[in-house]
Amino acid sequence: MVSSLRPRIRRTSFNNEEGFSLMEIMVVLAIIAVLSSISMPAMRGFAASRRLNTSARAIVDTLAFARDMAITERTTHLVIFDVDNNRYWLASSETFDAQNPSASVGQASNTAAASTTAAANGQQVTISRTGGVMGIPHPLNQGISITSIVTSHDGITQQIMSGVDYVYFSPTAASEDTIVYLTNANDKVVAISVEGATGRSRVEQMSAEQIQTLGLGDVNNGK
Repeated sequence: MVSSLRPRIRRTSFNNEEGFSLMEIMVVLAIIAVLSSISMPAMRGFAASRRLNTSARAIVDTLAFARDMAITERTTHLVIFDVDNNRYWLASSETFDAQNPSASVGQASNTAAASTTAAANGQQVTISRTGGVMGIPHPLNQGISITSIVTSHDGITQQIMSGVDYVYFSPTAASEDTIVYLTNANDKVVAISVEGATGRSRVEQMSAEQIQTLGLGDVNNGK
């Protein structure tokens, strides 16, 4: 009688439990591989465009800093571009030589040098904002090139595609109308323009039609 009152335990068989077959797994992996091969070029293109925009923004920031320092210190400041080596740096009228612009690499201004000497002698000095950046080259991001620079030194418009060129800012913030073209490995181009009257700069994305008109396509193959 006691045994009849015990709860009956229902035994469930797992023999019919469903799962994925090897063929189904292989199909899923094949689909993932196809989707990855489709998305990878887009991801690489996105990364290249981001590096291009980051480099352009860094140059604009340096141009704005040079303009600000020219106004603040009442001394002409310049941004030097080394087209062949895809780099740029800050200079001042104290370190710049128009006949040899590359000579300003690693050259600190007299004000910064005097501050360093005074600090070494234990004198109280006002730290220059340009002390740690003057003459220090800034390379562009990987895969980014300076295609050309269109400027108007002394009122003569010229296109610089090699060598070293510069953009200056006077104590009144005035500059020269200048356009710096940057490109990436995918032949995407941005234009960094400097307005001569105000010294203000901005970045513009170039369309495919503009790139073709200016002859800036396939520029990386020629460098």
